[in-house]
Amino acid sequence: MPLSLSVQSTRLLVTLLDASQLMQLDARGDELRRVQLPHYMEPHHAVESPTATFIVSHRNTEQHEVSEVNAGGEVLRQFSGSRLSSLGHAPHVAVDSHGNIFVADRDNRRILLLDAQLKLRRVIIDEDQLHAMRPWRLCYREQSGQLLVGYLRGVVAYHGGLAVFDVLHR
Repeated sequence: MPLSLSVQSTRLLVTLLDASQLMQLDARGDELRRVQLPHYMEPHHAVESPTATFIVSHRNTEQHEVSEVNAGGEVLRQFSGSRLSSLGHAPHVAVDSHGNIFVADRDNRRILLLDAQLKLRRVIIDEDQLHAMRPWRLCYREQSGQLLVGYLRGVVAYHGGLAVFDVLHR
């Protein structure tokens, strides 16, 4: 069952929940590859990185993580939070052309910026800026430097809205 979609260049990446797989399609919709994720990963969302690996937000048996996996499904690196704060439910990620990763940390009501090595650079949008709303979906528009954040007002996914943040640093 498809759980989420992301587009990178002319490819579509589908996160499949039931099989814990990623399916990559070309512009015509032909399947290019399937990536089997490790058995402990319950994926939420995935994007293709500029280096042709995959950034996956997921839950494992103990915590929420963001992992980088290669086309063979091998985990290259992981992020589960900093020494000061663990990562909450991360339902969505976005990536820029430099490999920086935006993470919607729903439970902590913030947006994190990770570098291409999955190291925390900083919290770029905090709970105050989100007015205590819970970030749910992300779309980064690199040319304008805007981060579009779909958020939830309560526990039901049908009640929410959209906020736009200028995150380009010139």
